[in-house]
Amino acid sequence: MKEILEKTNHFSKPPKAGEIVEGEVLGIEKASVFVDLKAWGTGIIYGREFFEAKEKLKTIHIGDKIFAKIIDLENEEGYIELSIAKAGKEIVLENLRQKKEKGELMKVKILKANKGGLISEIEGVDAFLPVSQLSSEHYPKVEGGDTTHILRELQKFIGEELEVKILNILPQGGQVILSEKSKDIEEIKRILKNY
Repeated sequence: MKEILEKTNHFSKPPKAGEIVEGEVLGIEKASVFVDLKAWGTGIIYGREFFEAKEKLKTIHIGDKIFAKIIDLENEEGYIELSIAKAGKEIVLENLRQKKEKGELMKVKILKANKGGLISEIEGVDAFLPVSQLSSEHYPKVEGGDTTHILRELQKFIGEELEVKILNILPQGGQVILSEKSKDIEEIKRILKNY
């Protein structure tokens, strides 16, 4: 989070659309929130952006610090248009990128299955665990590779938690690709160190 702000939140340079900024809540109205962006002026969360983040906005109060993404530098009333929902996803993706770089193991709950693998979610971001990235313990061993049988085997994991690493984060849409197999590789490396 700190790195995102260091890249974007320098008041010495003018703001740009798409940047993540931190501001203090100045006022809350029925369908809008006003945010103090210091030297840049006042930001506003309203319209579609307000309704997309309505639940989150219910918990904020005047004086709270919030992160938001700049949507437009100046609307017809002179405010900088902001989005909390879009900032939230970007912050989550940055956290996931850091977990990927560290090779951090995490537990995910399996929500769905299809013929290609298992579907989950991490902090509101779609995550996919391909069959090829399942550990040897969980890999569906189906004679003849019948996809209908493979799907039935994969559906047994719905509701279970699996320990995985992030293999990749797709740039378009931010879908996360997971790997359970990498856990096996780490275990093999650990065992081989002893020899």
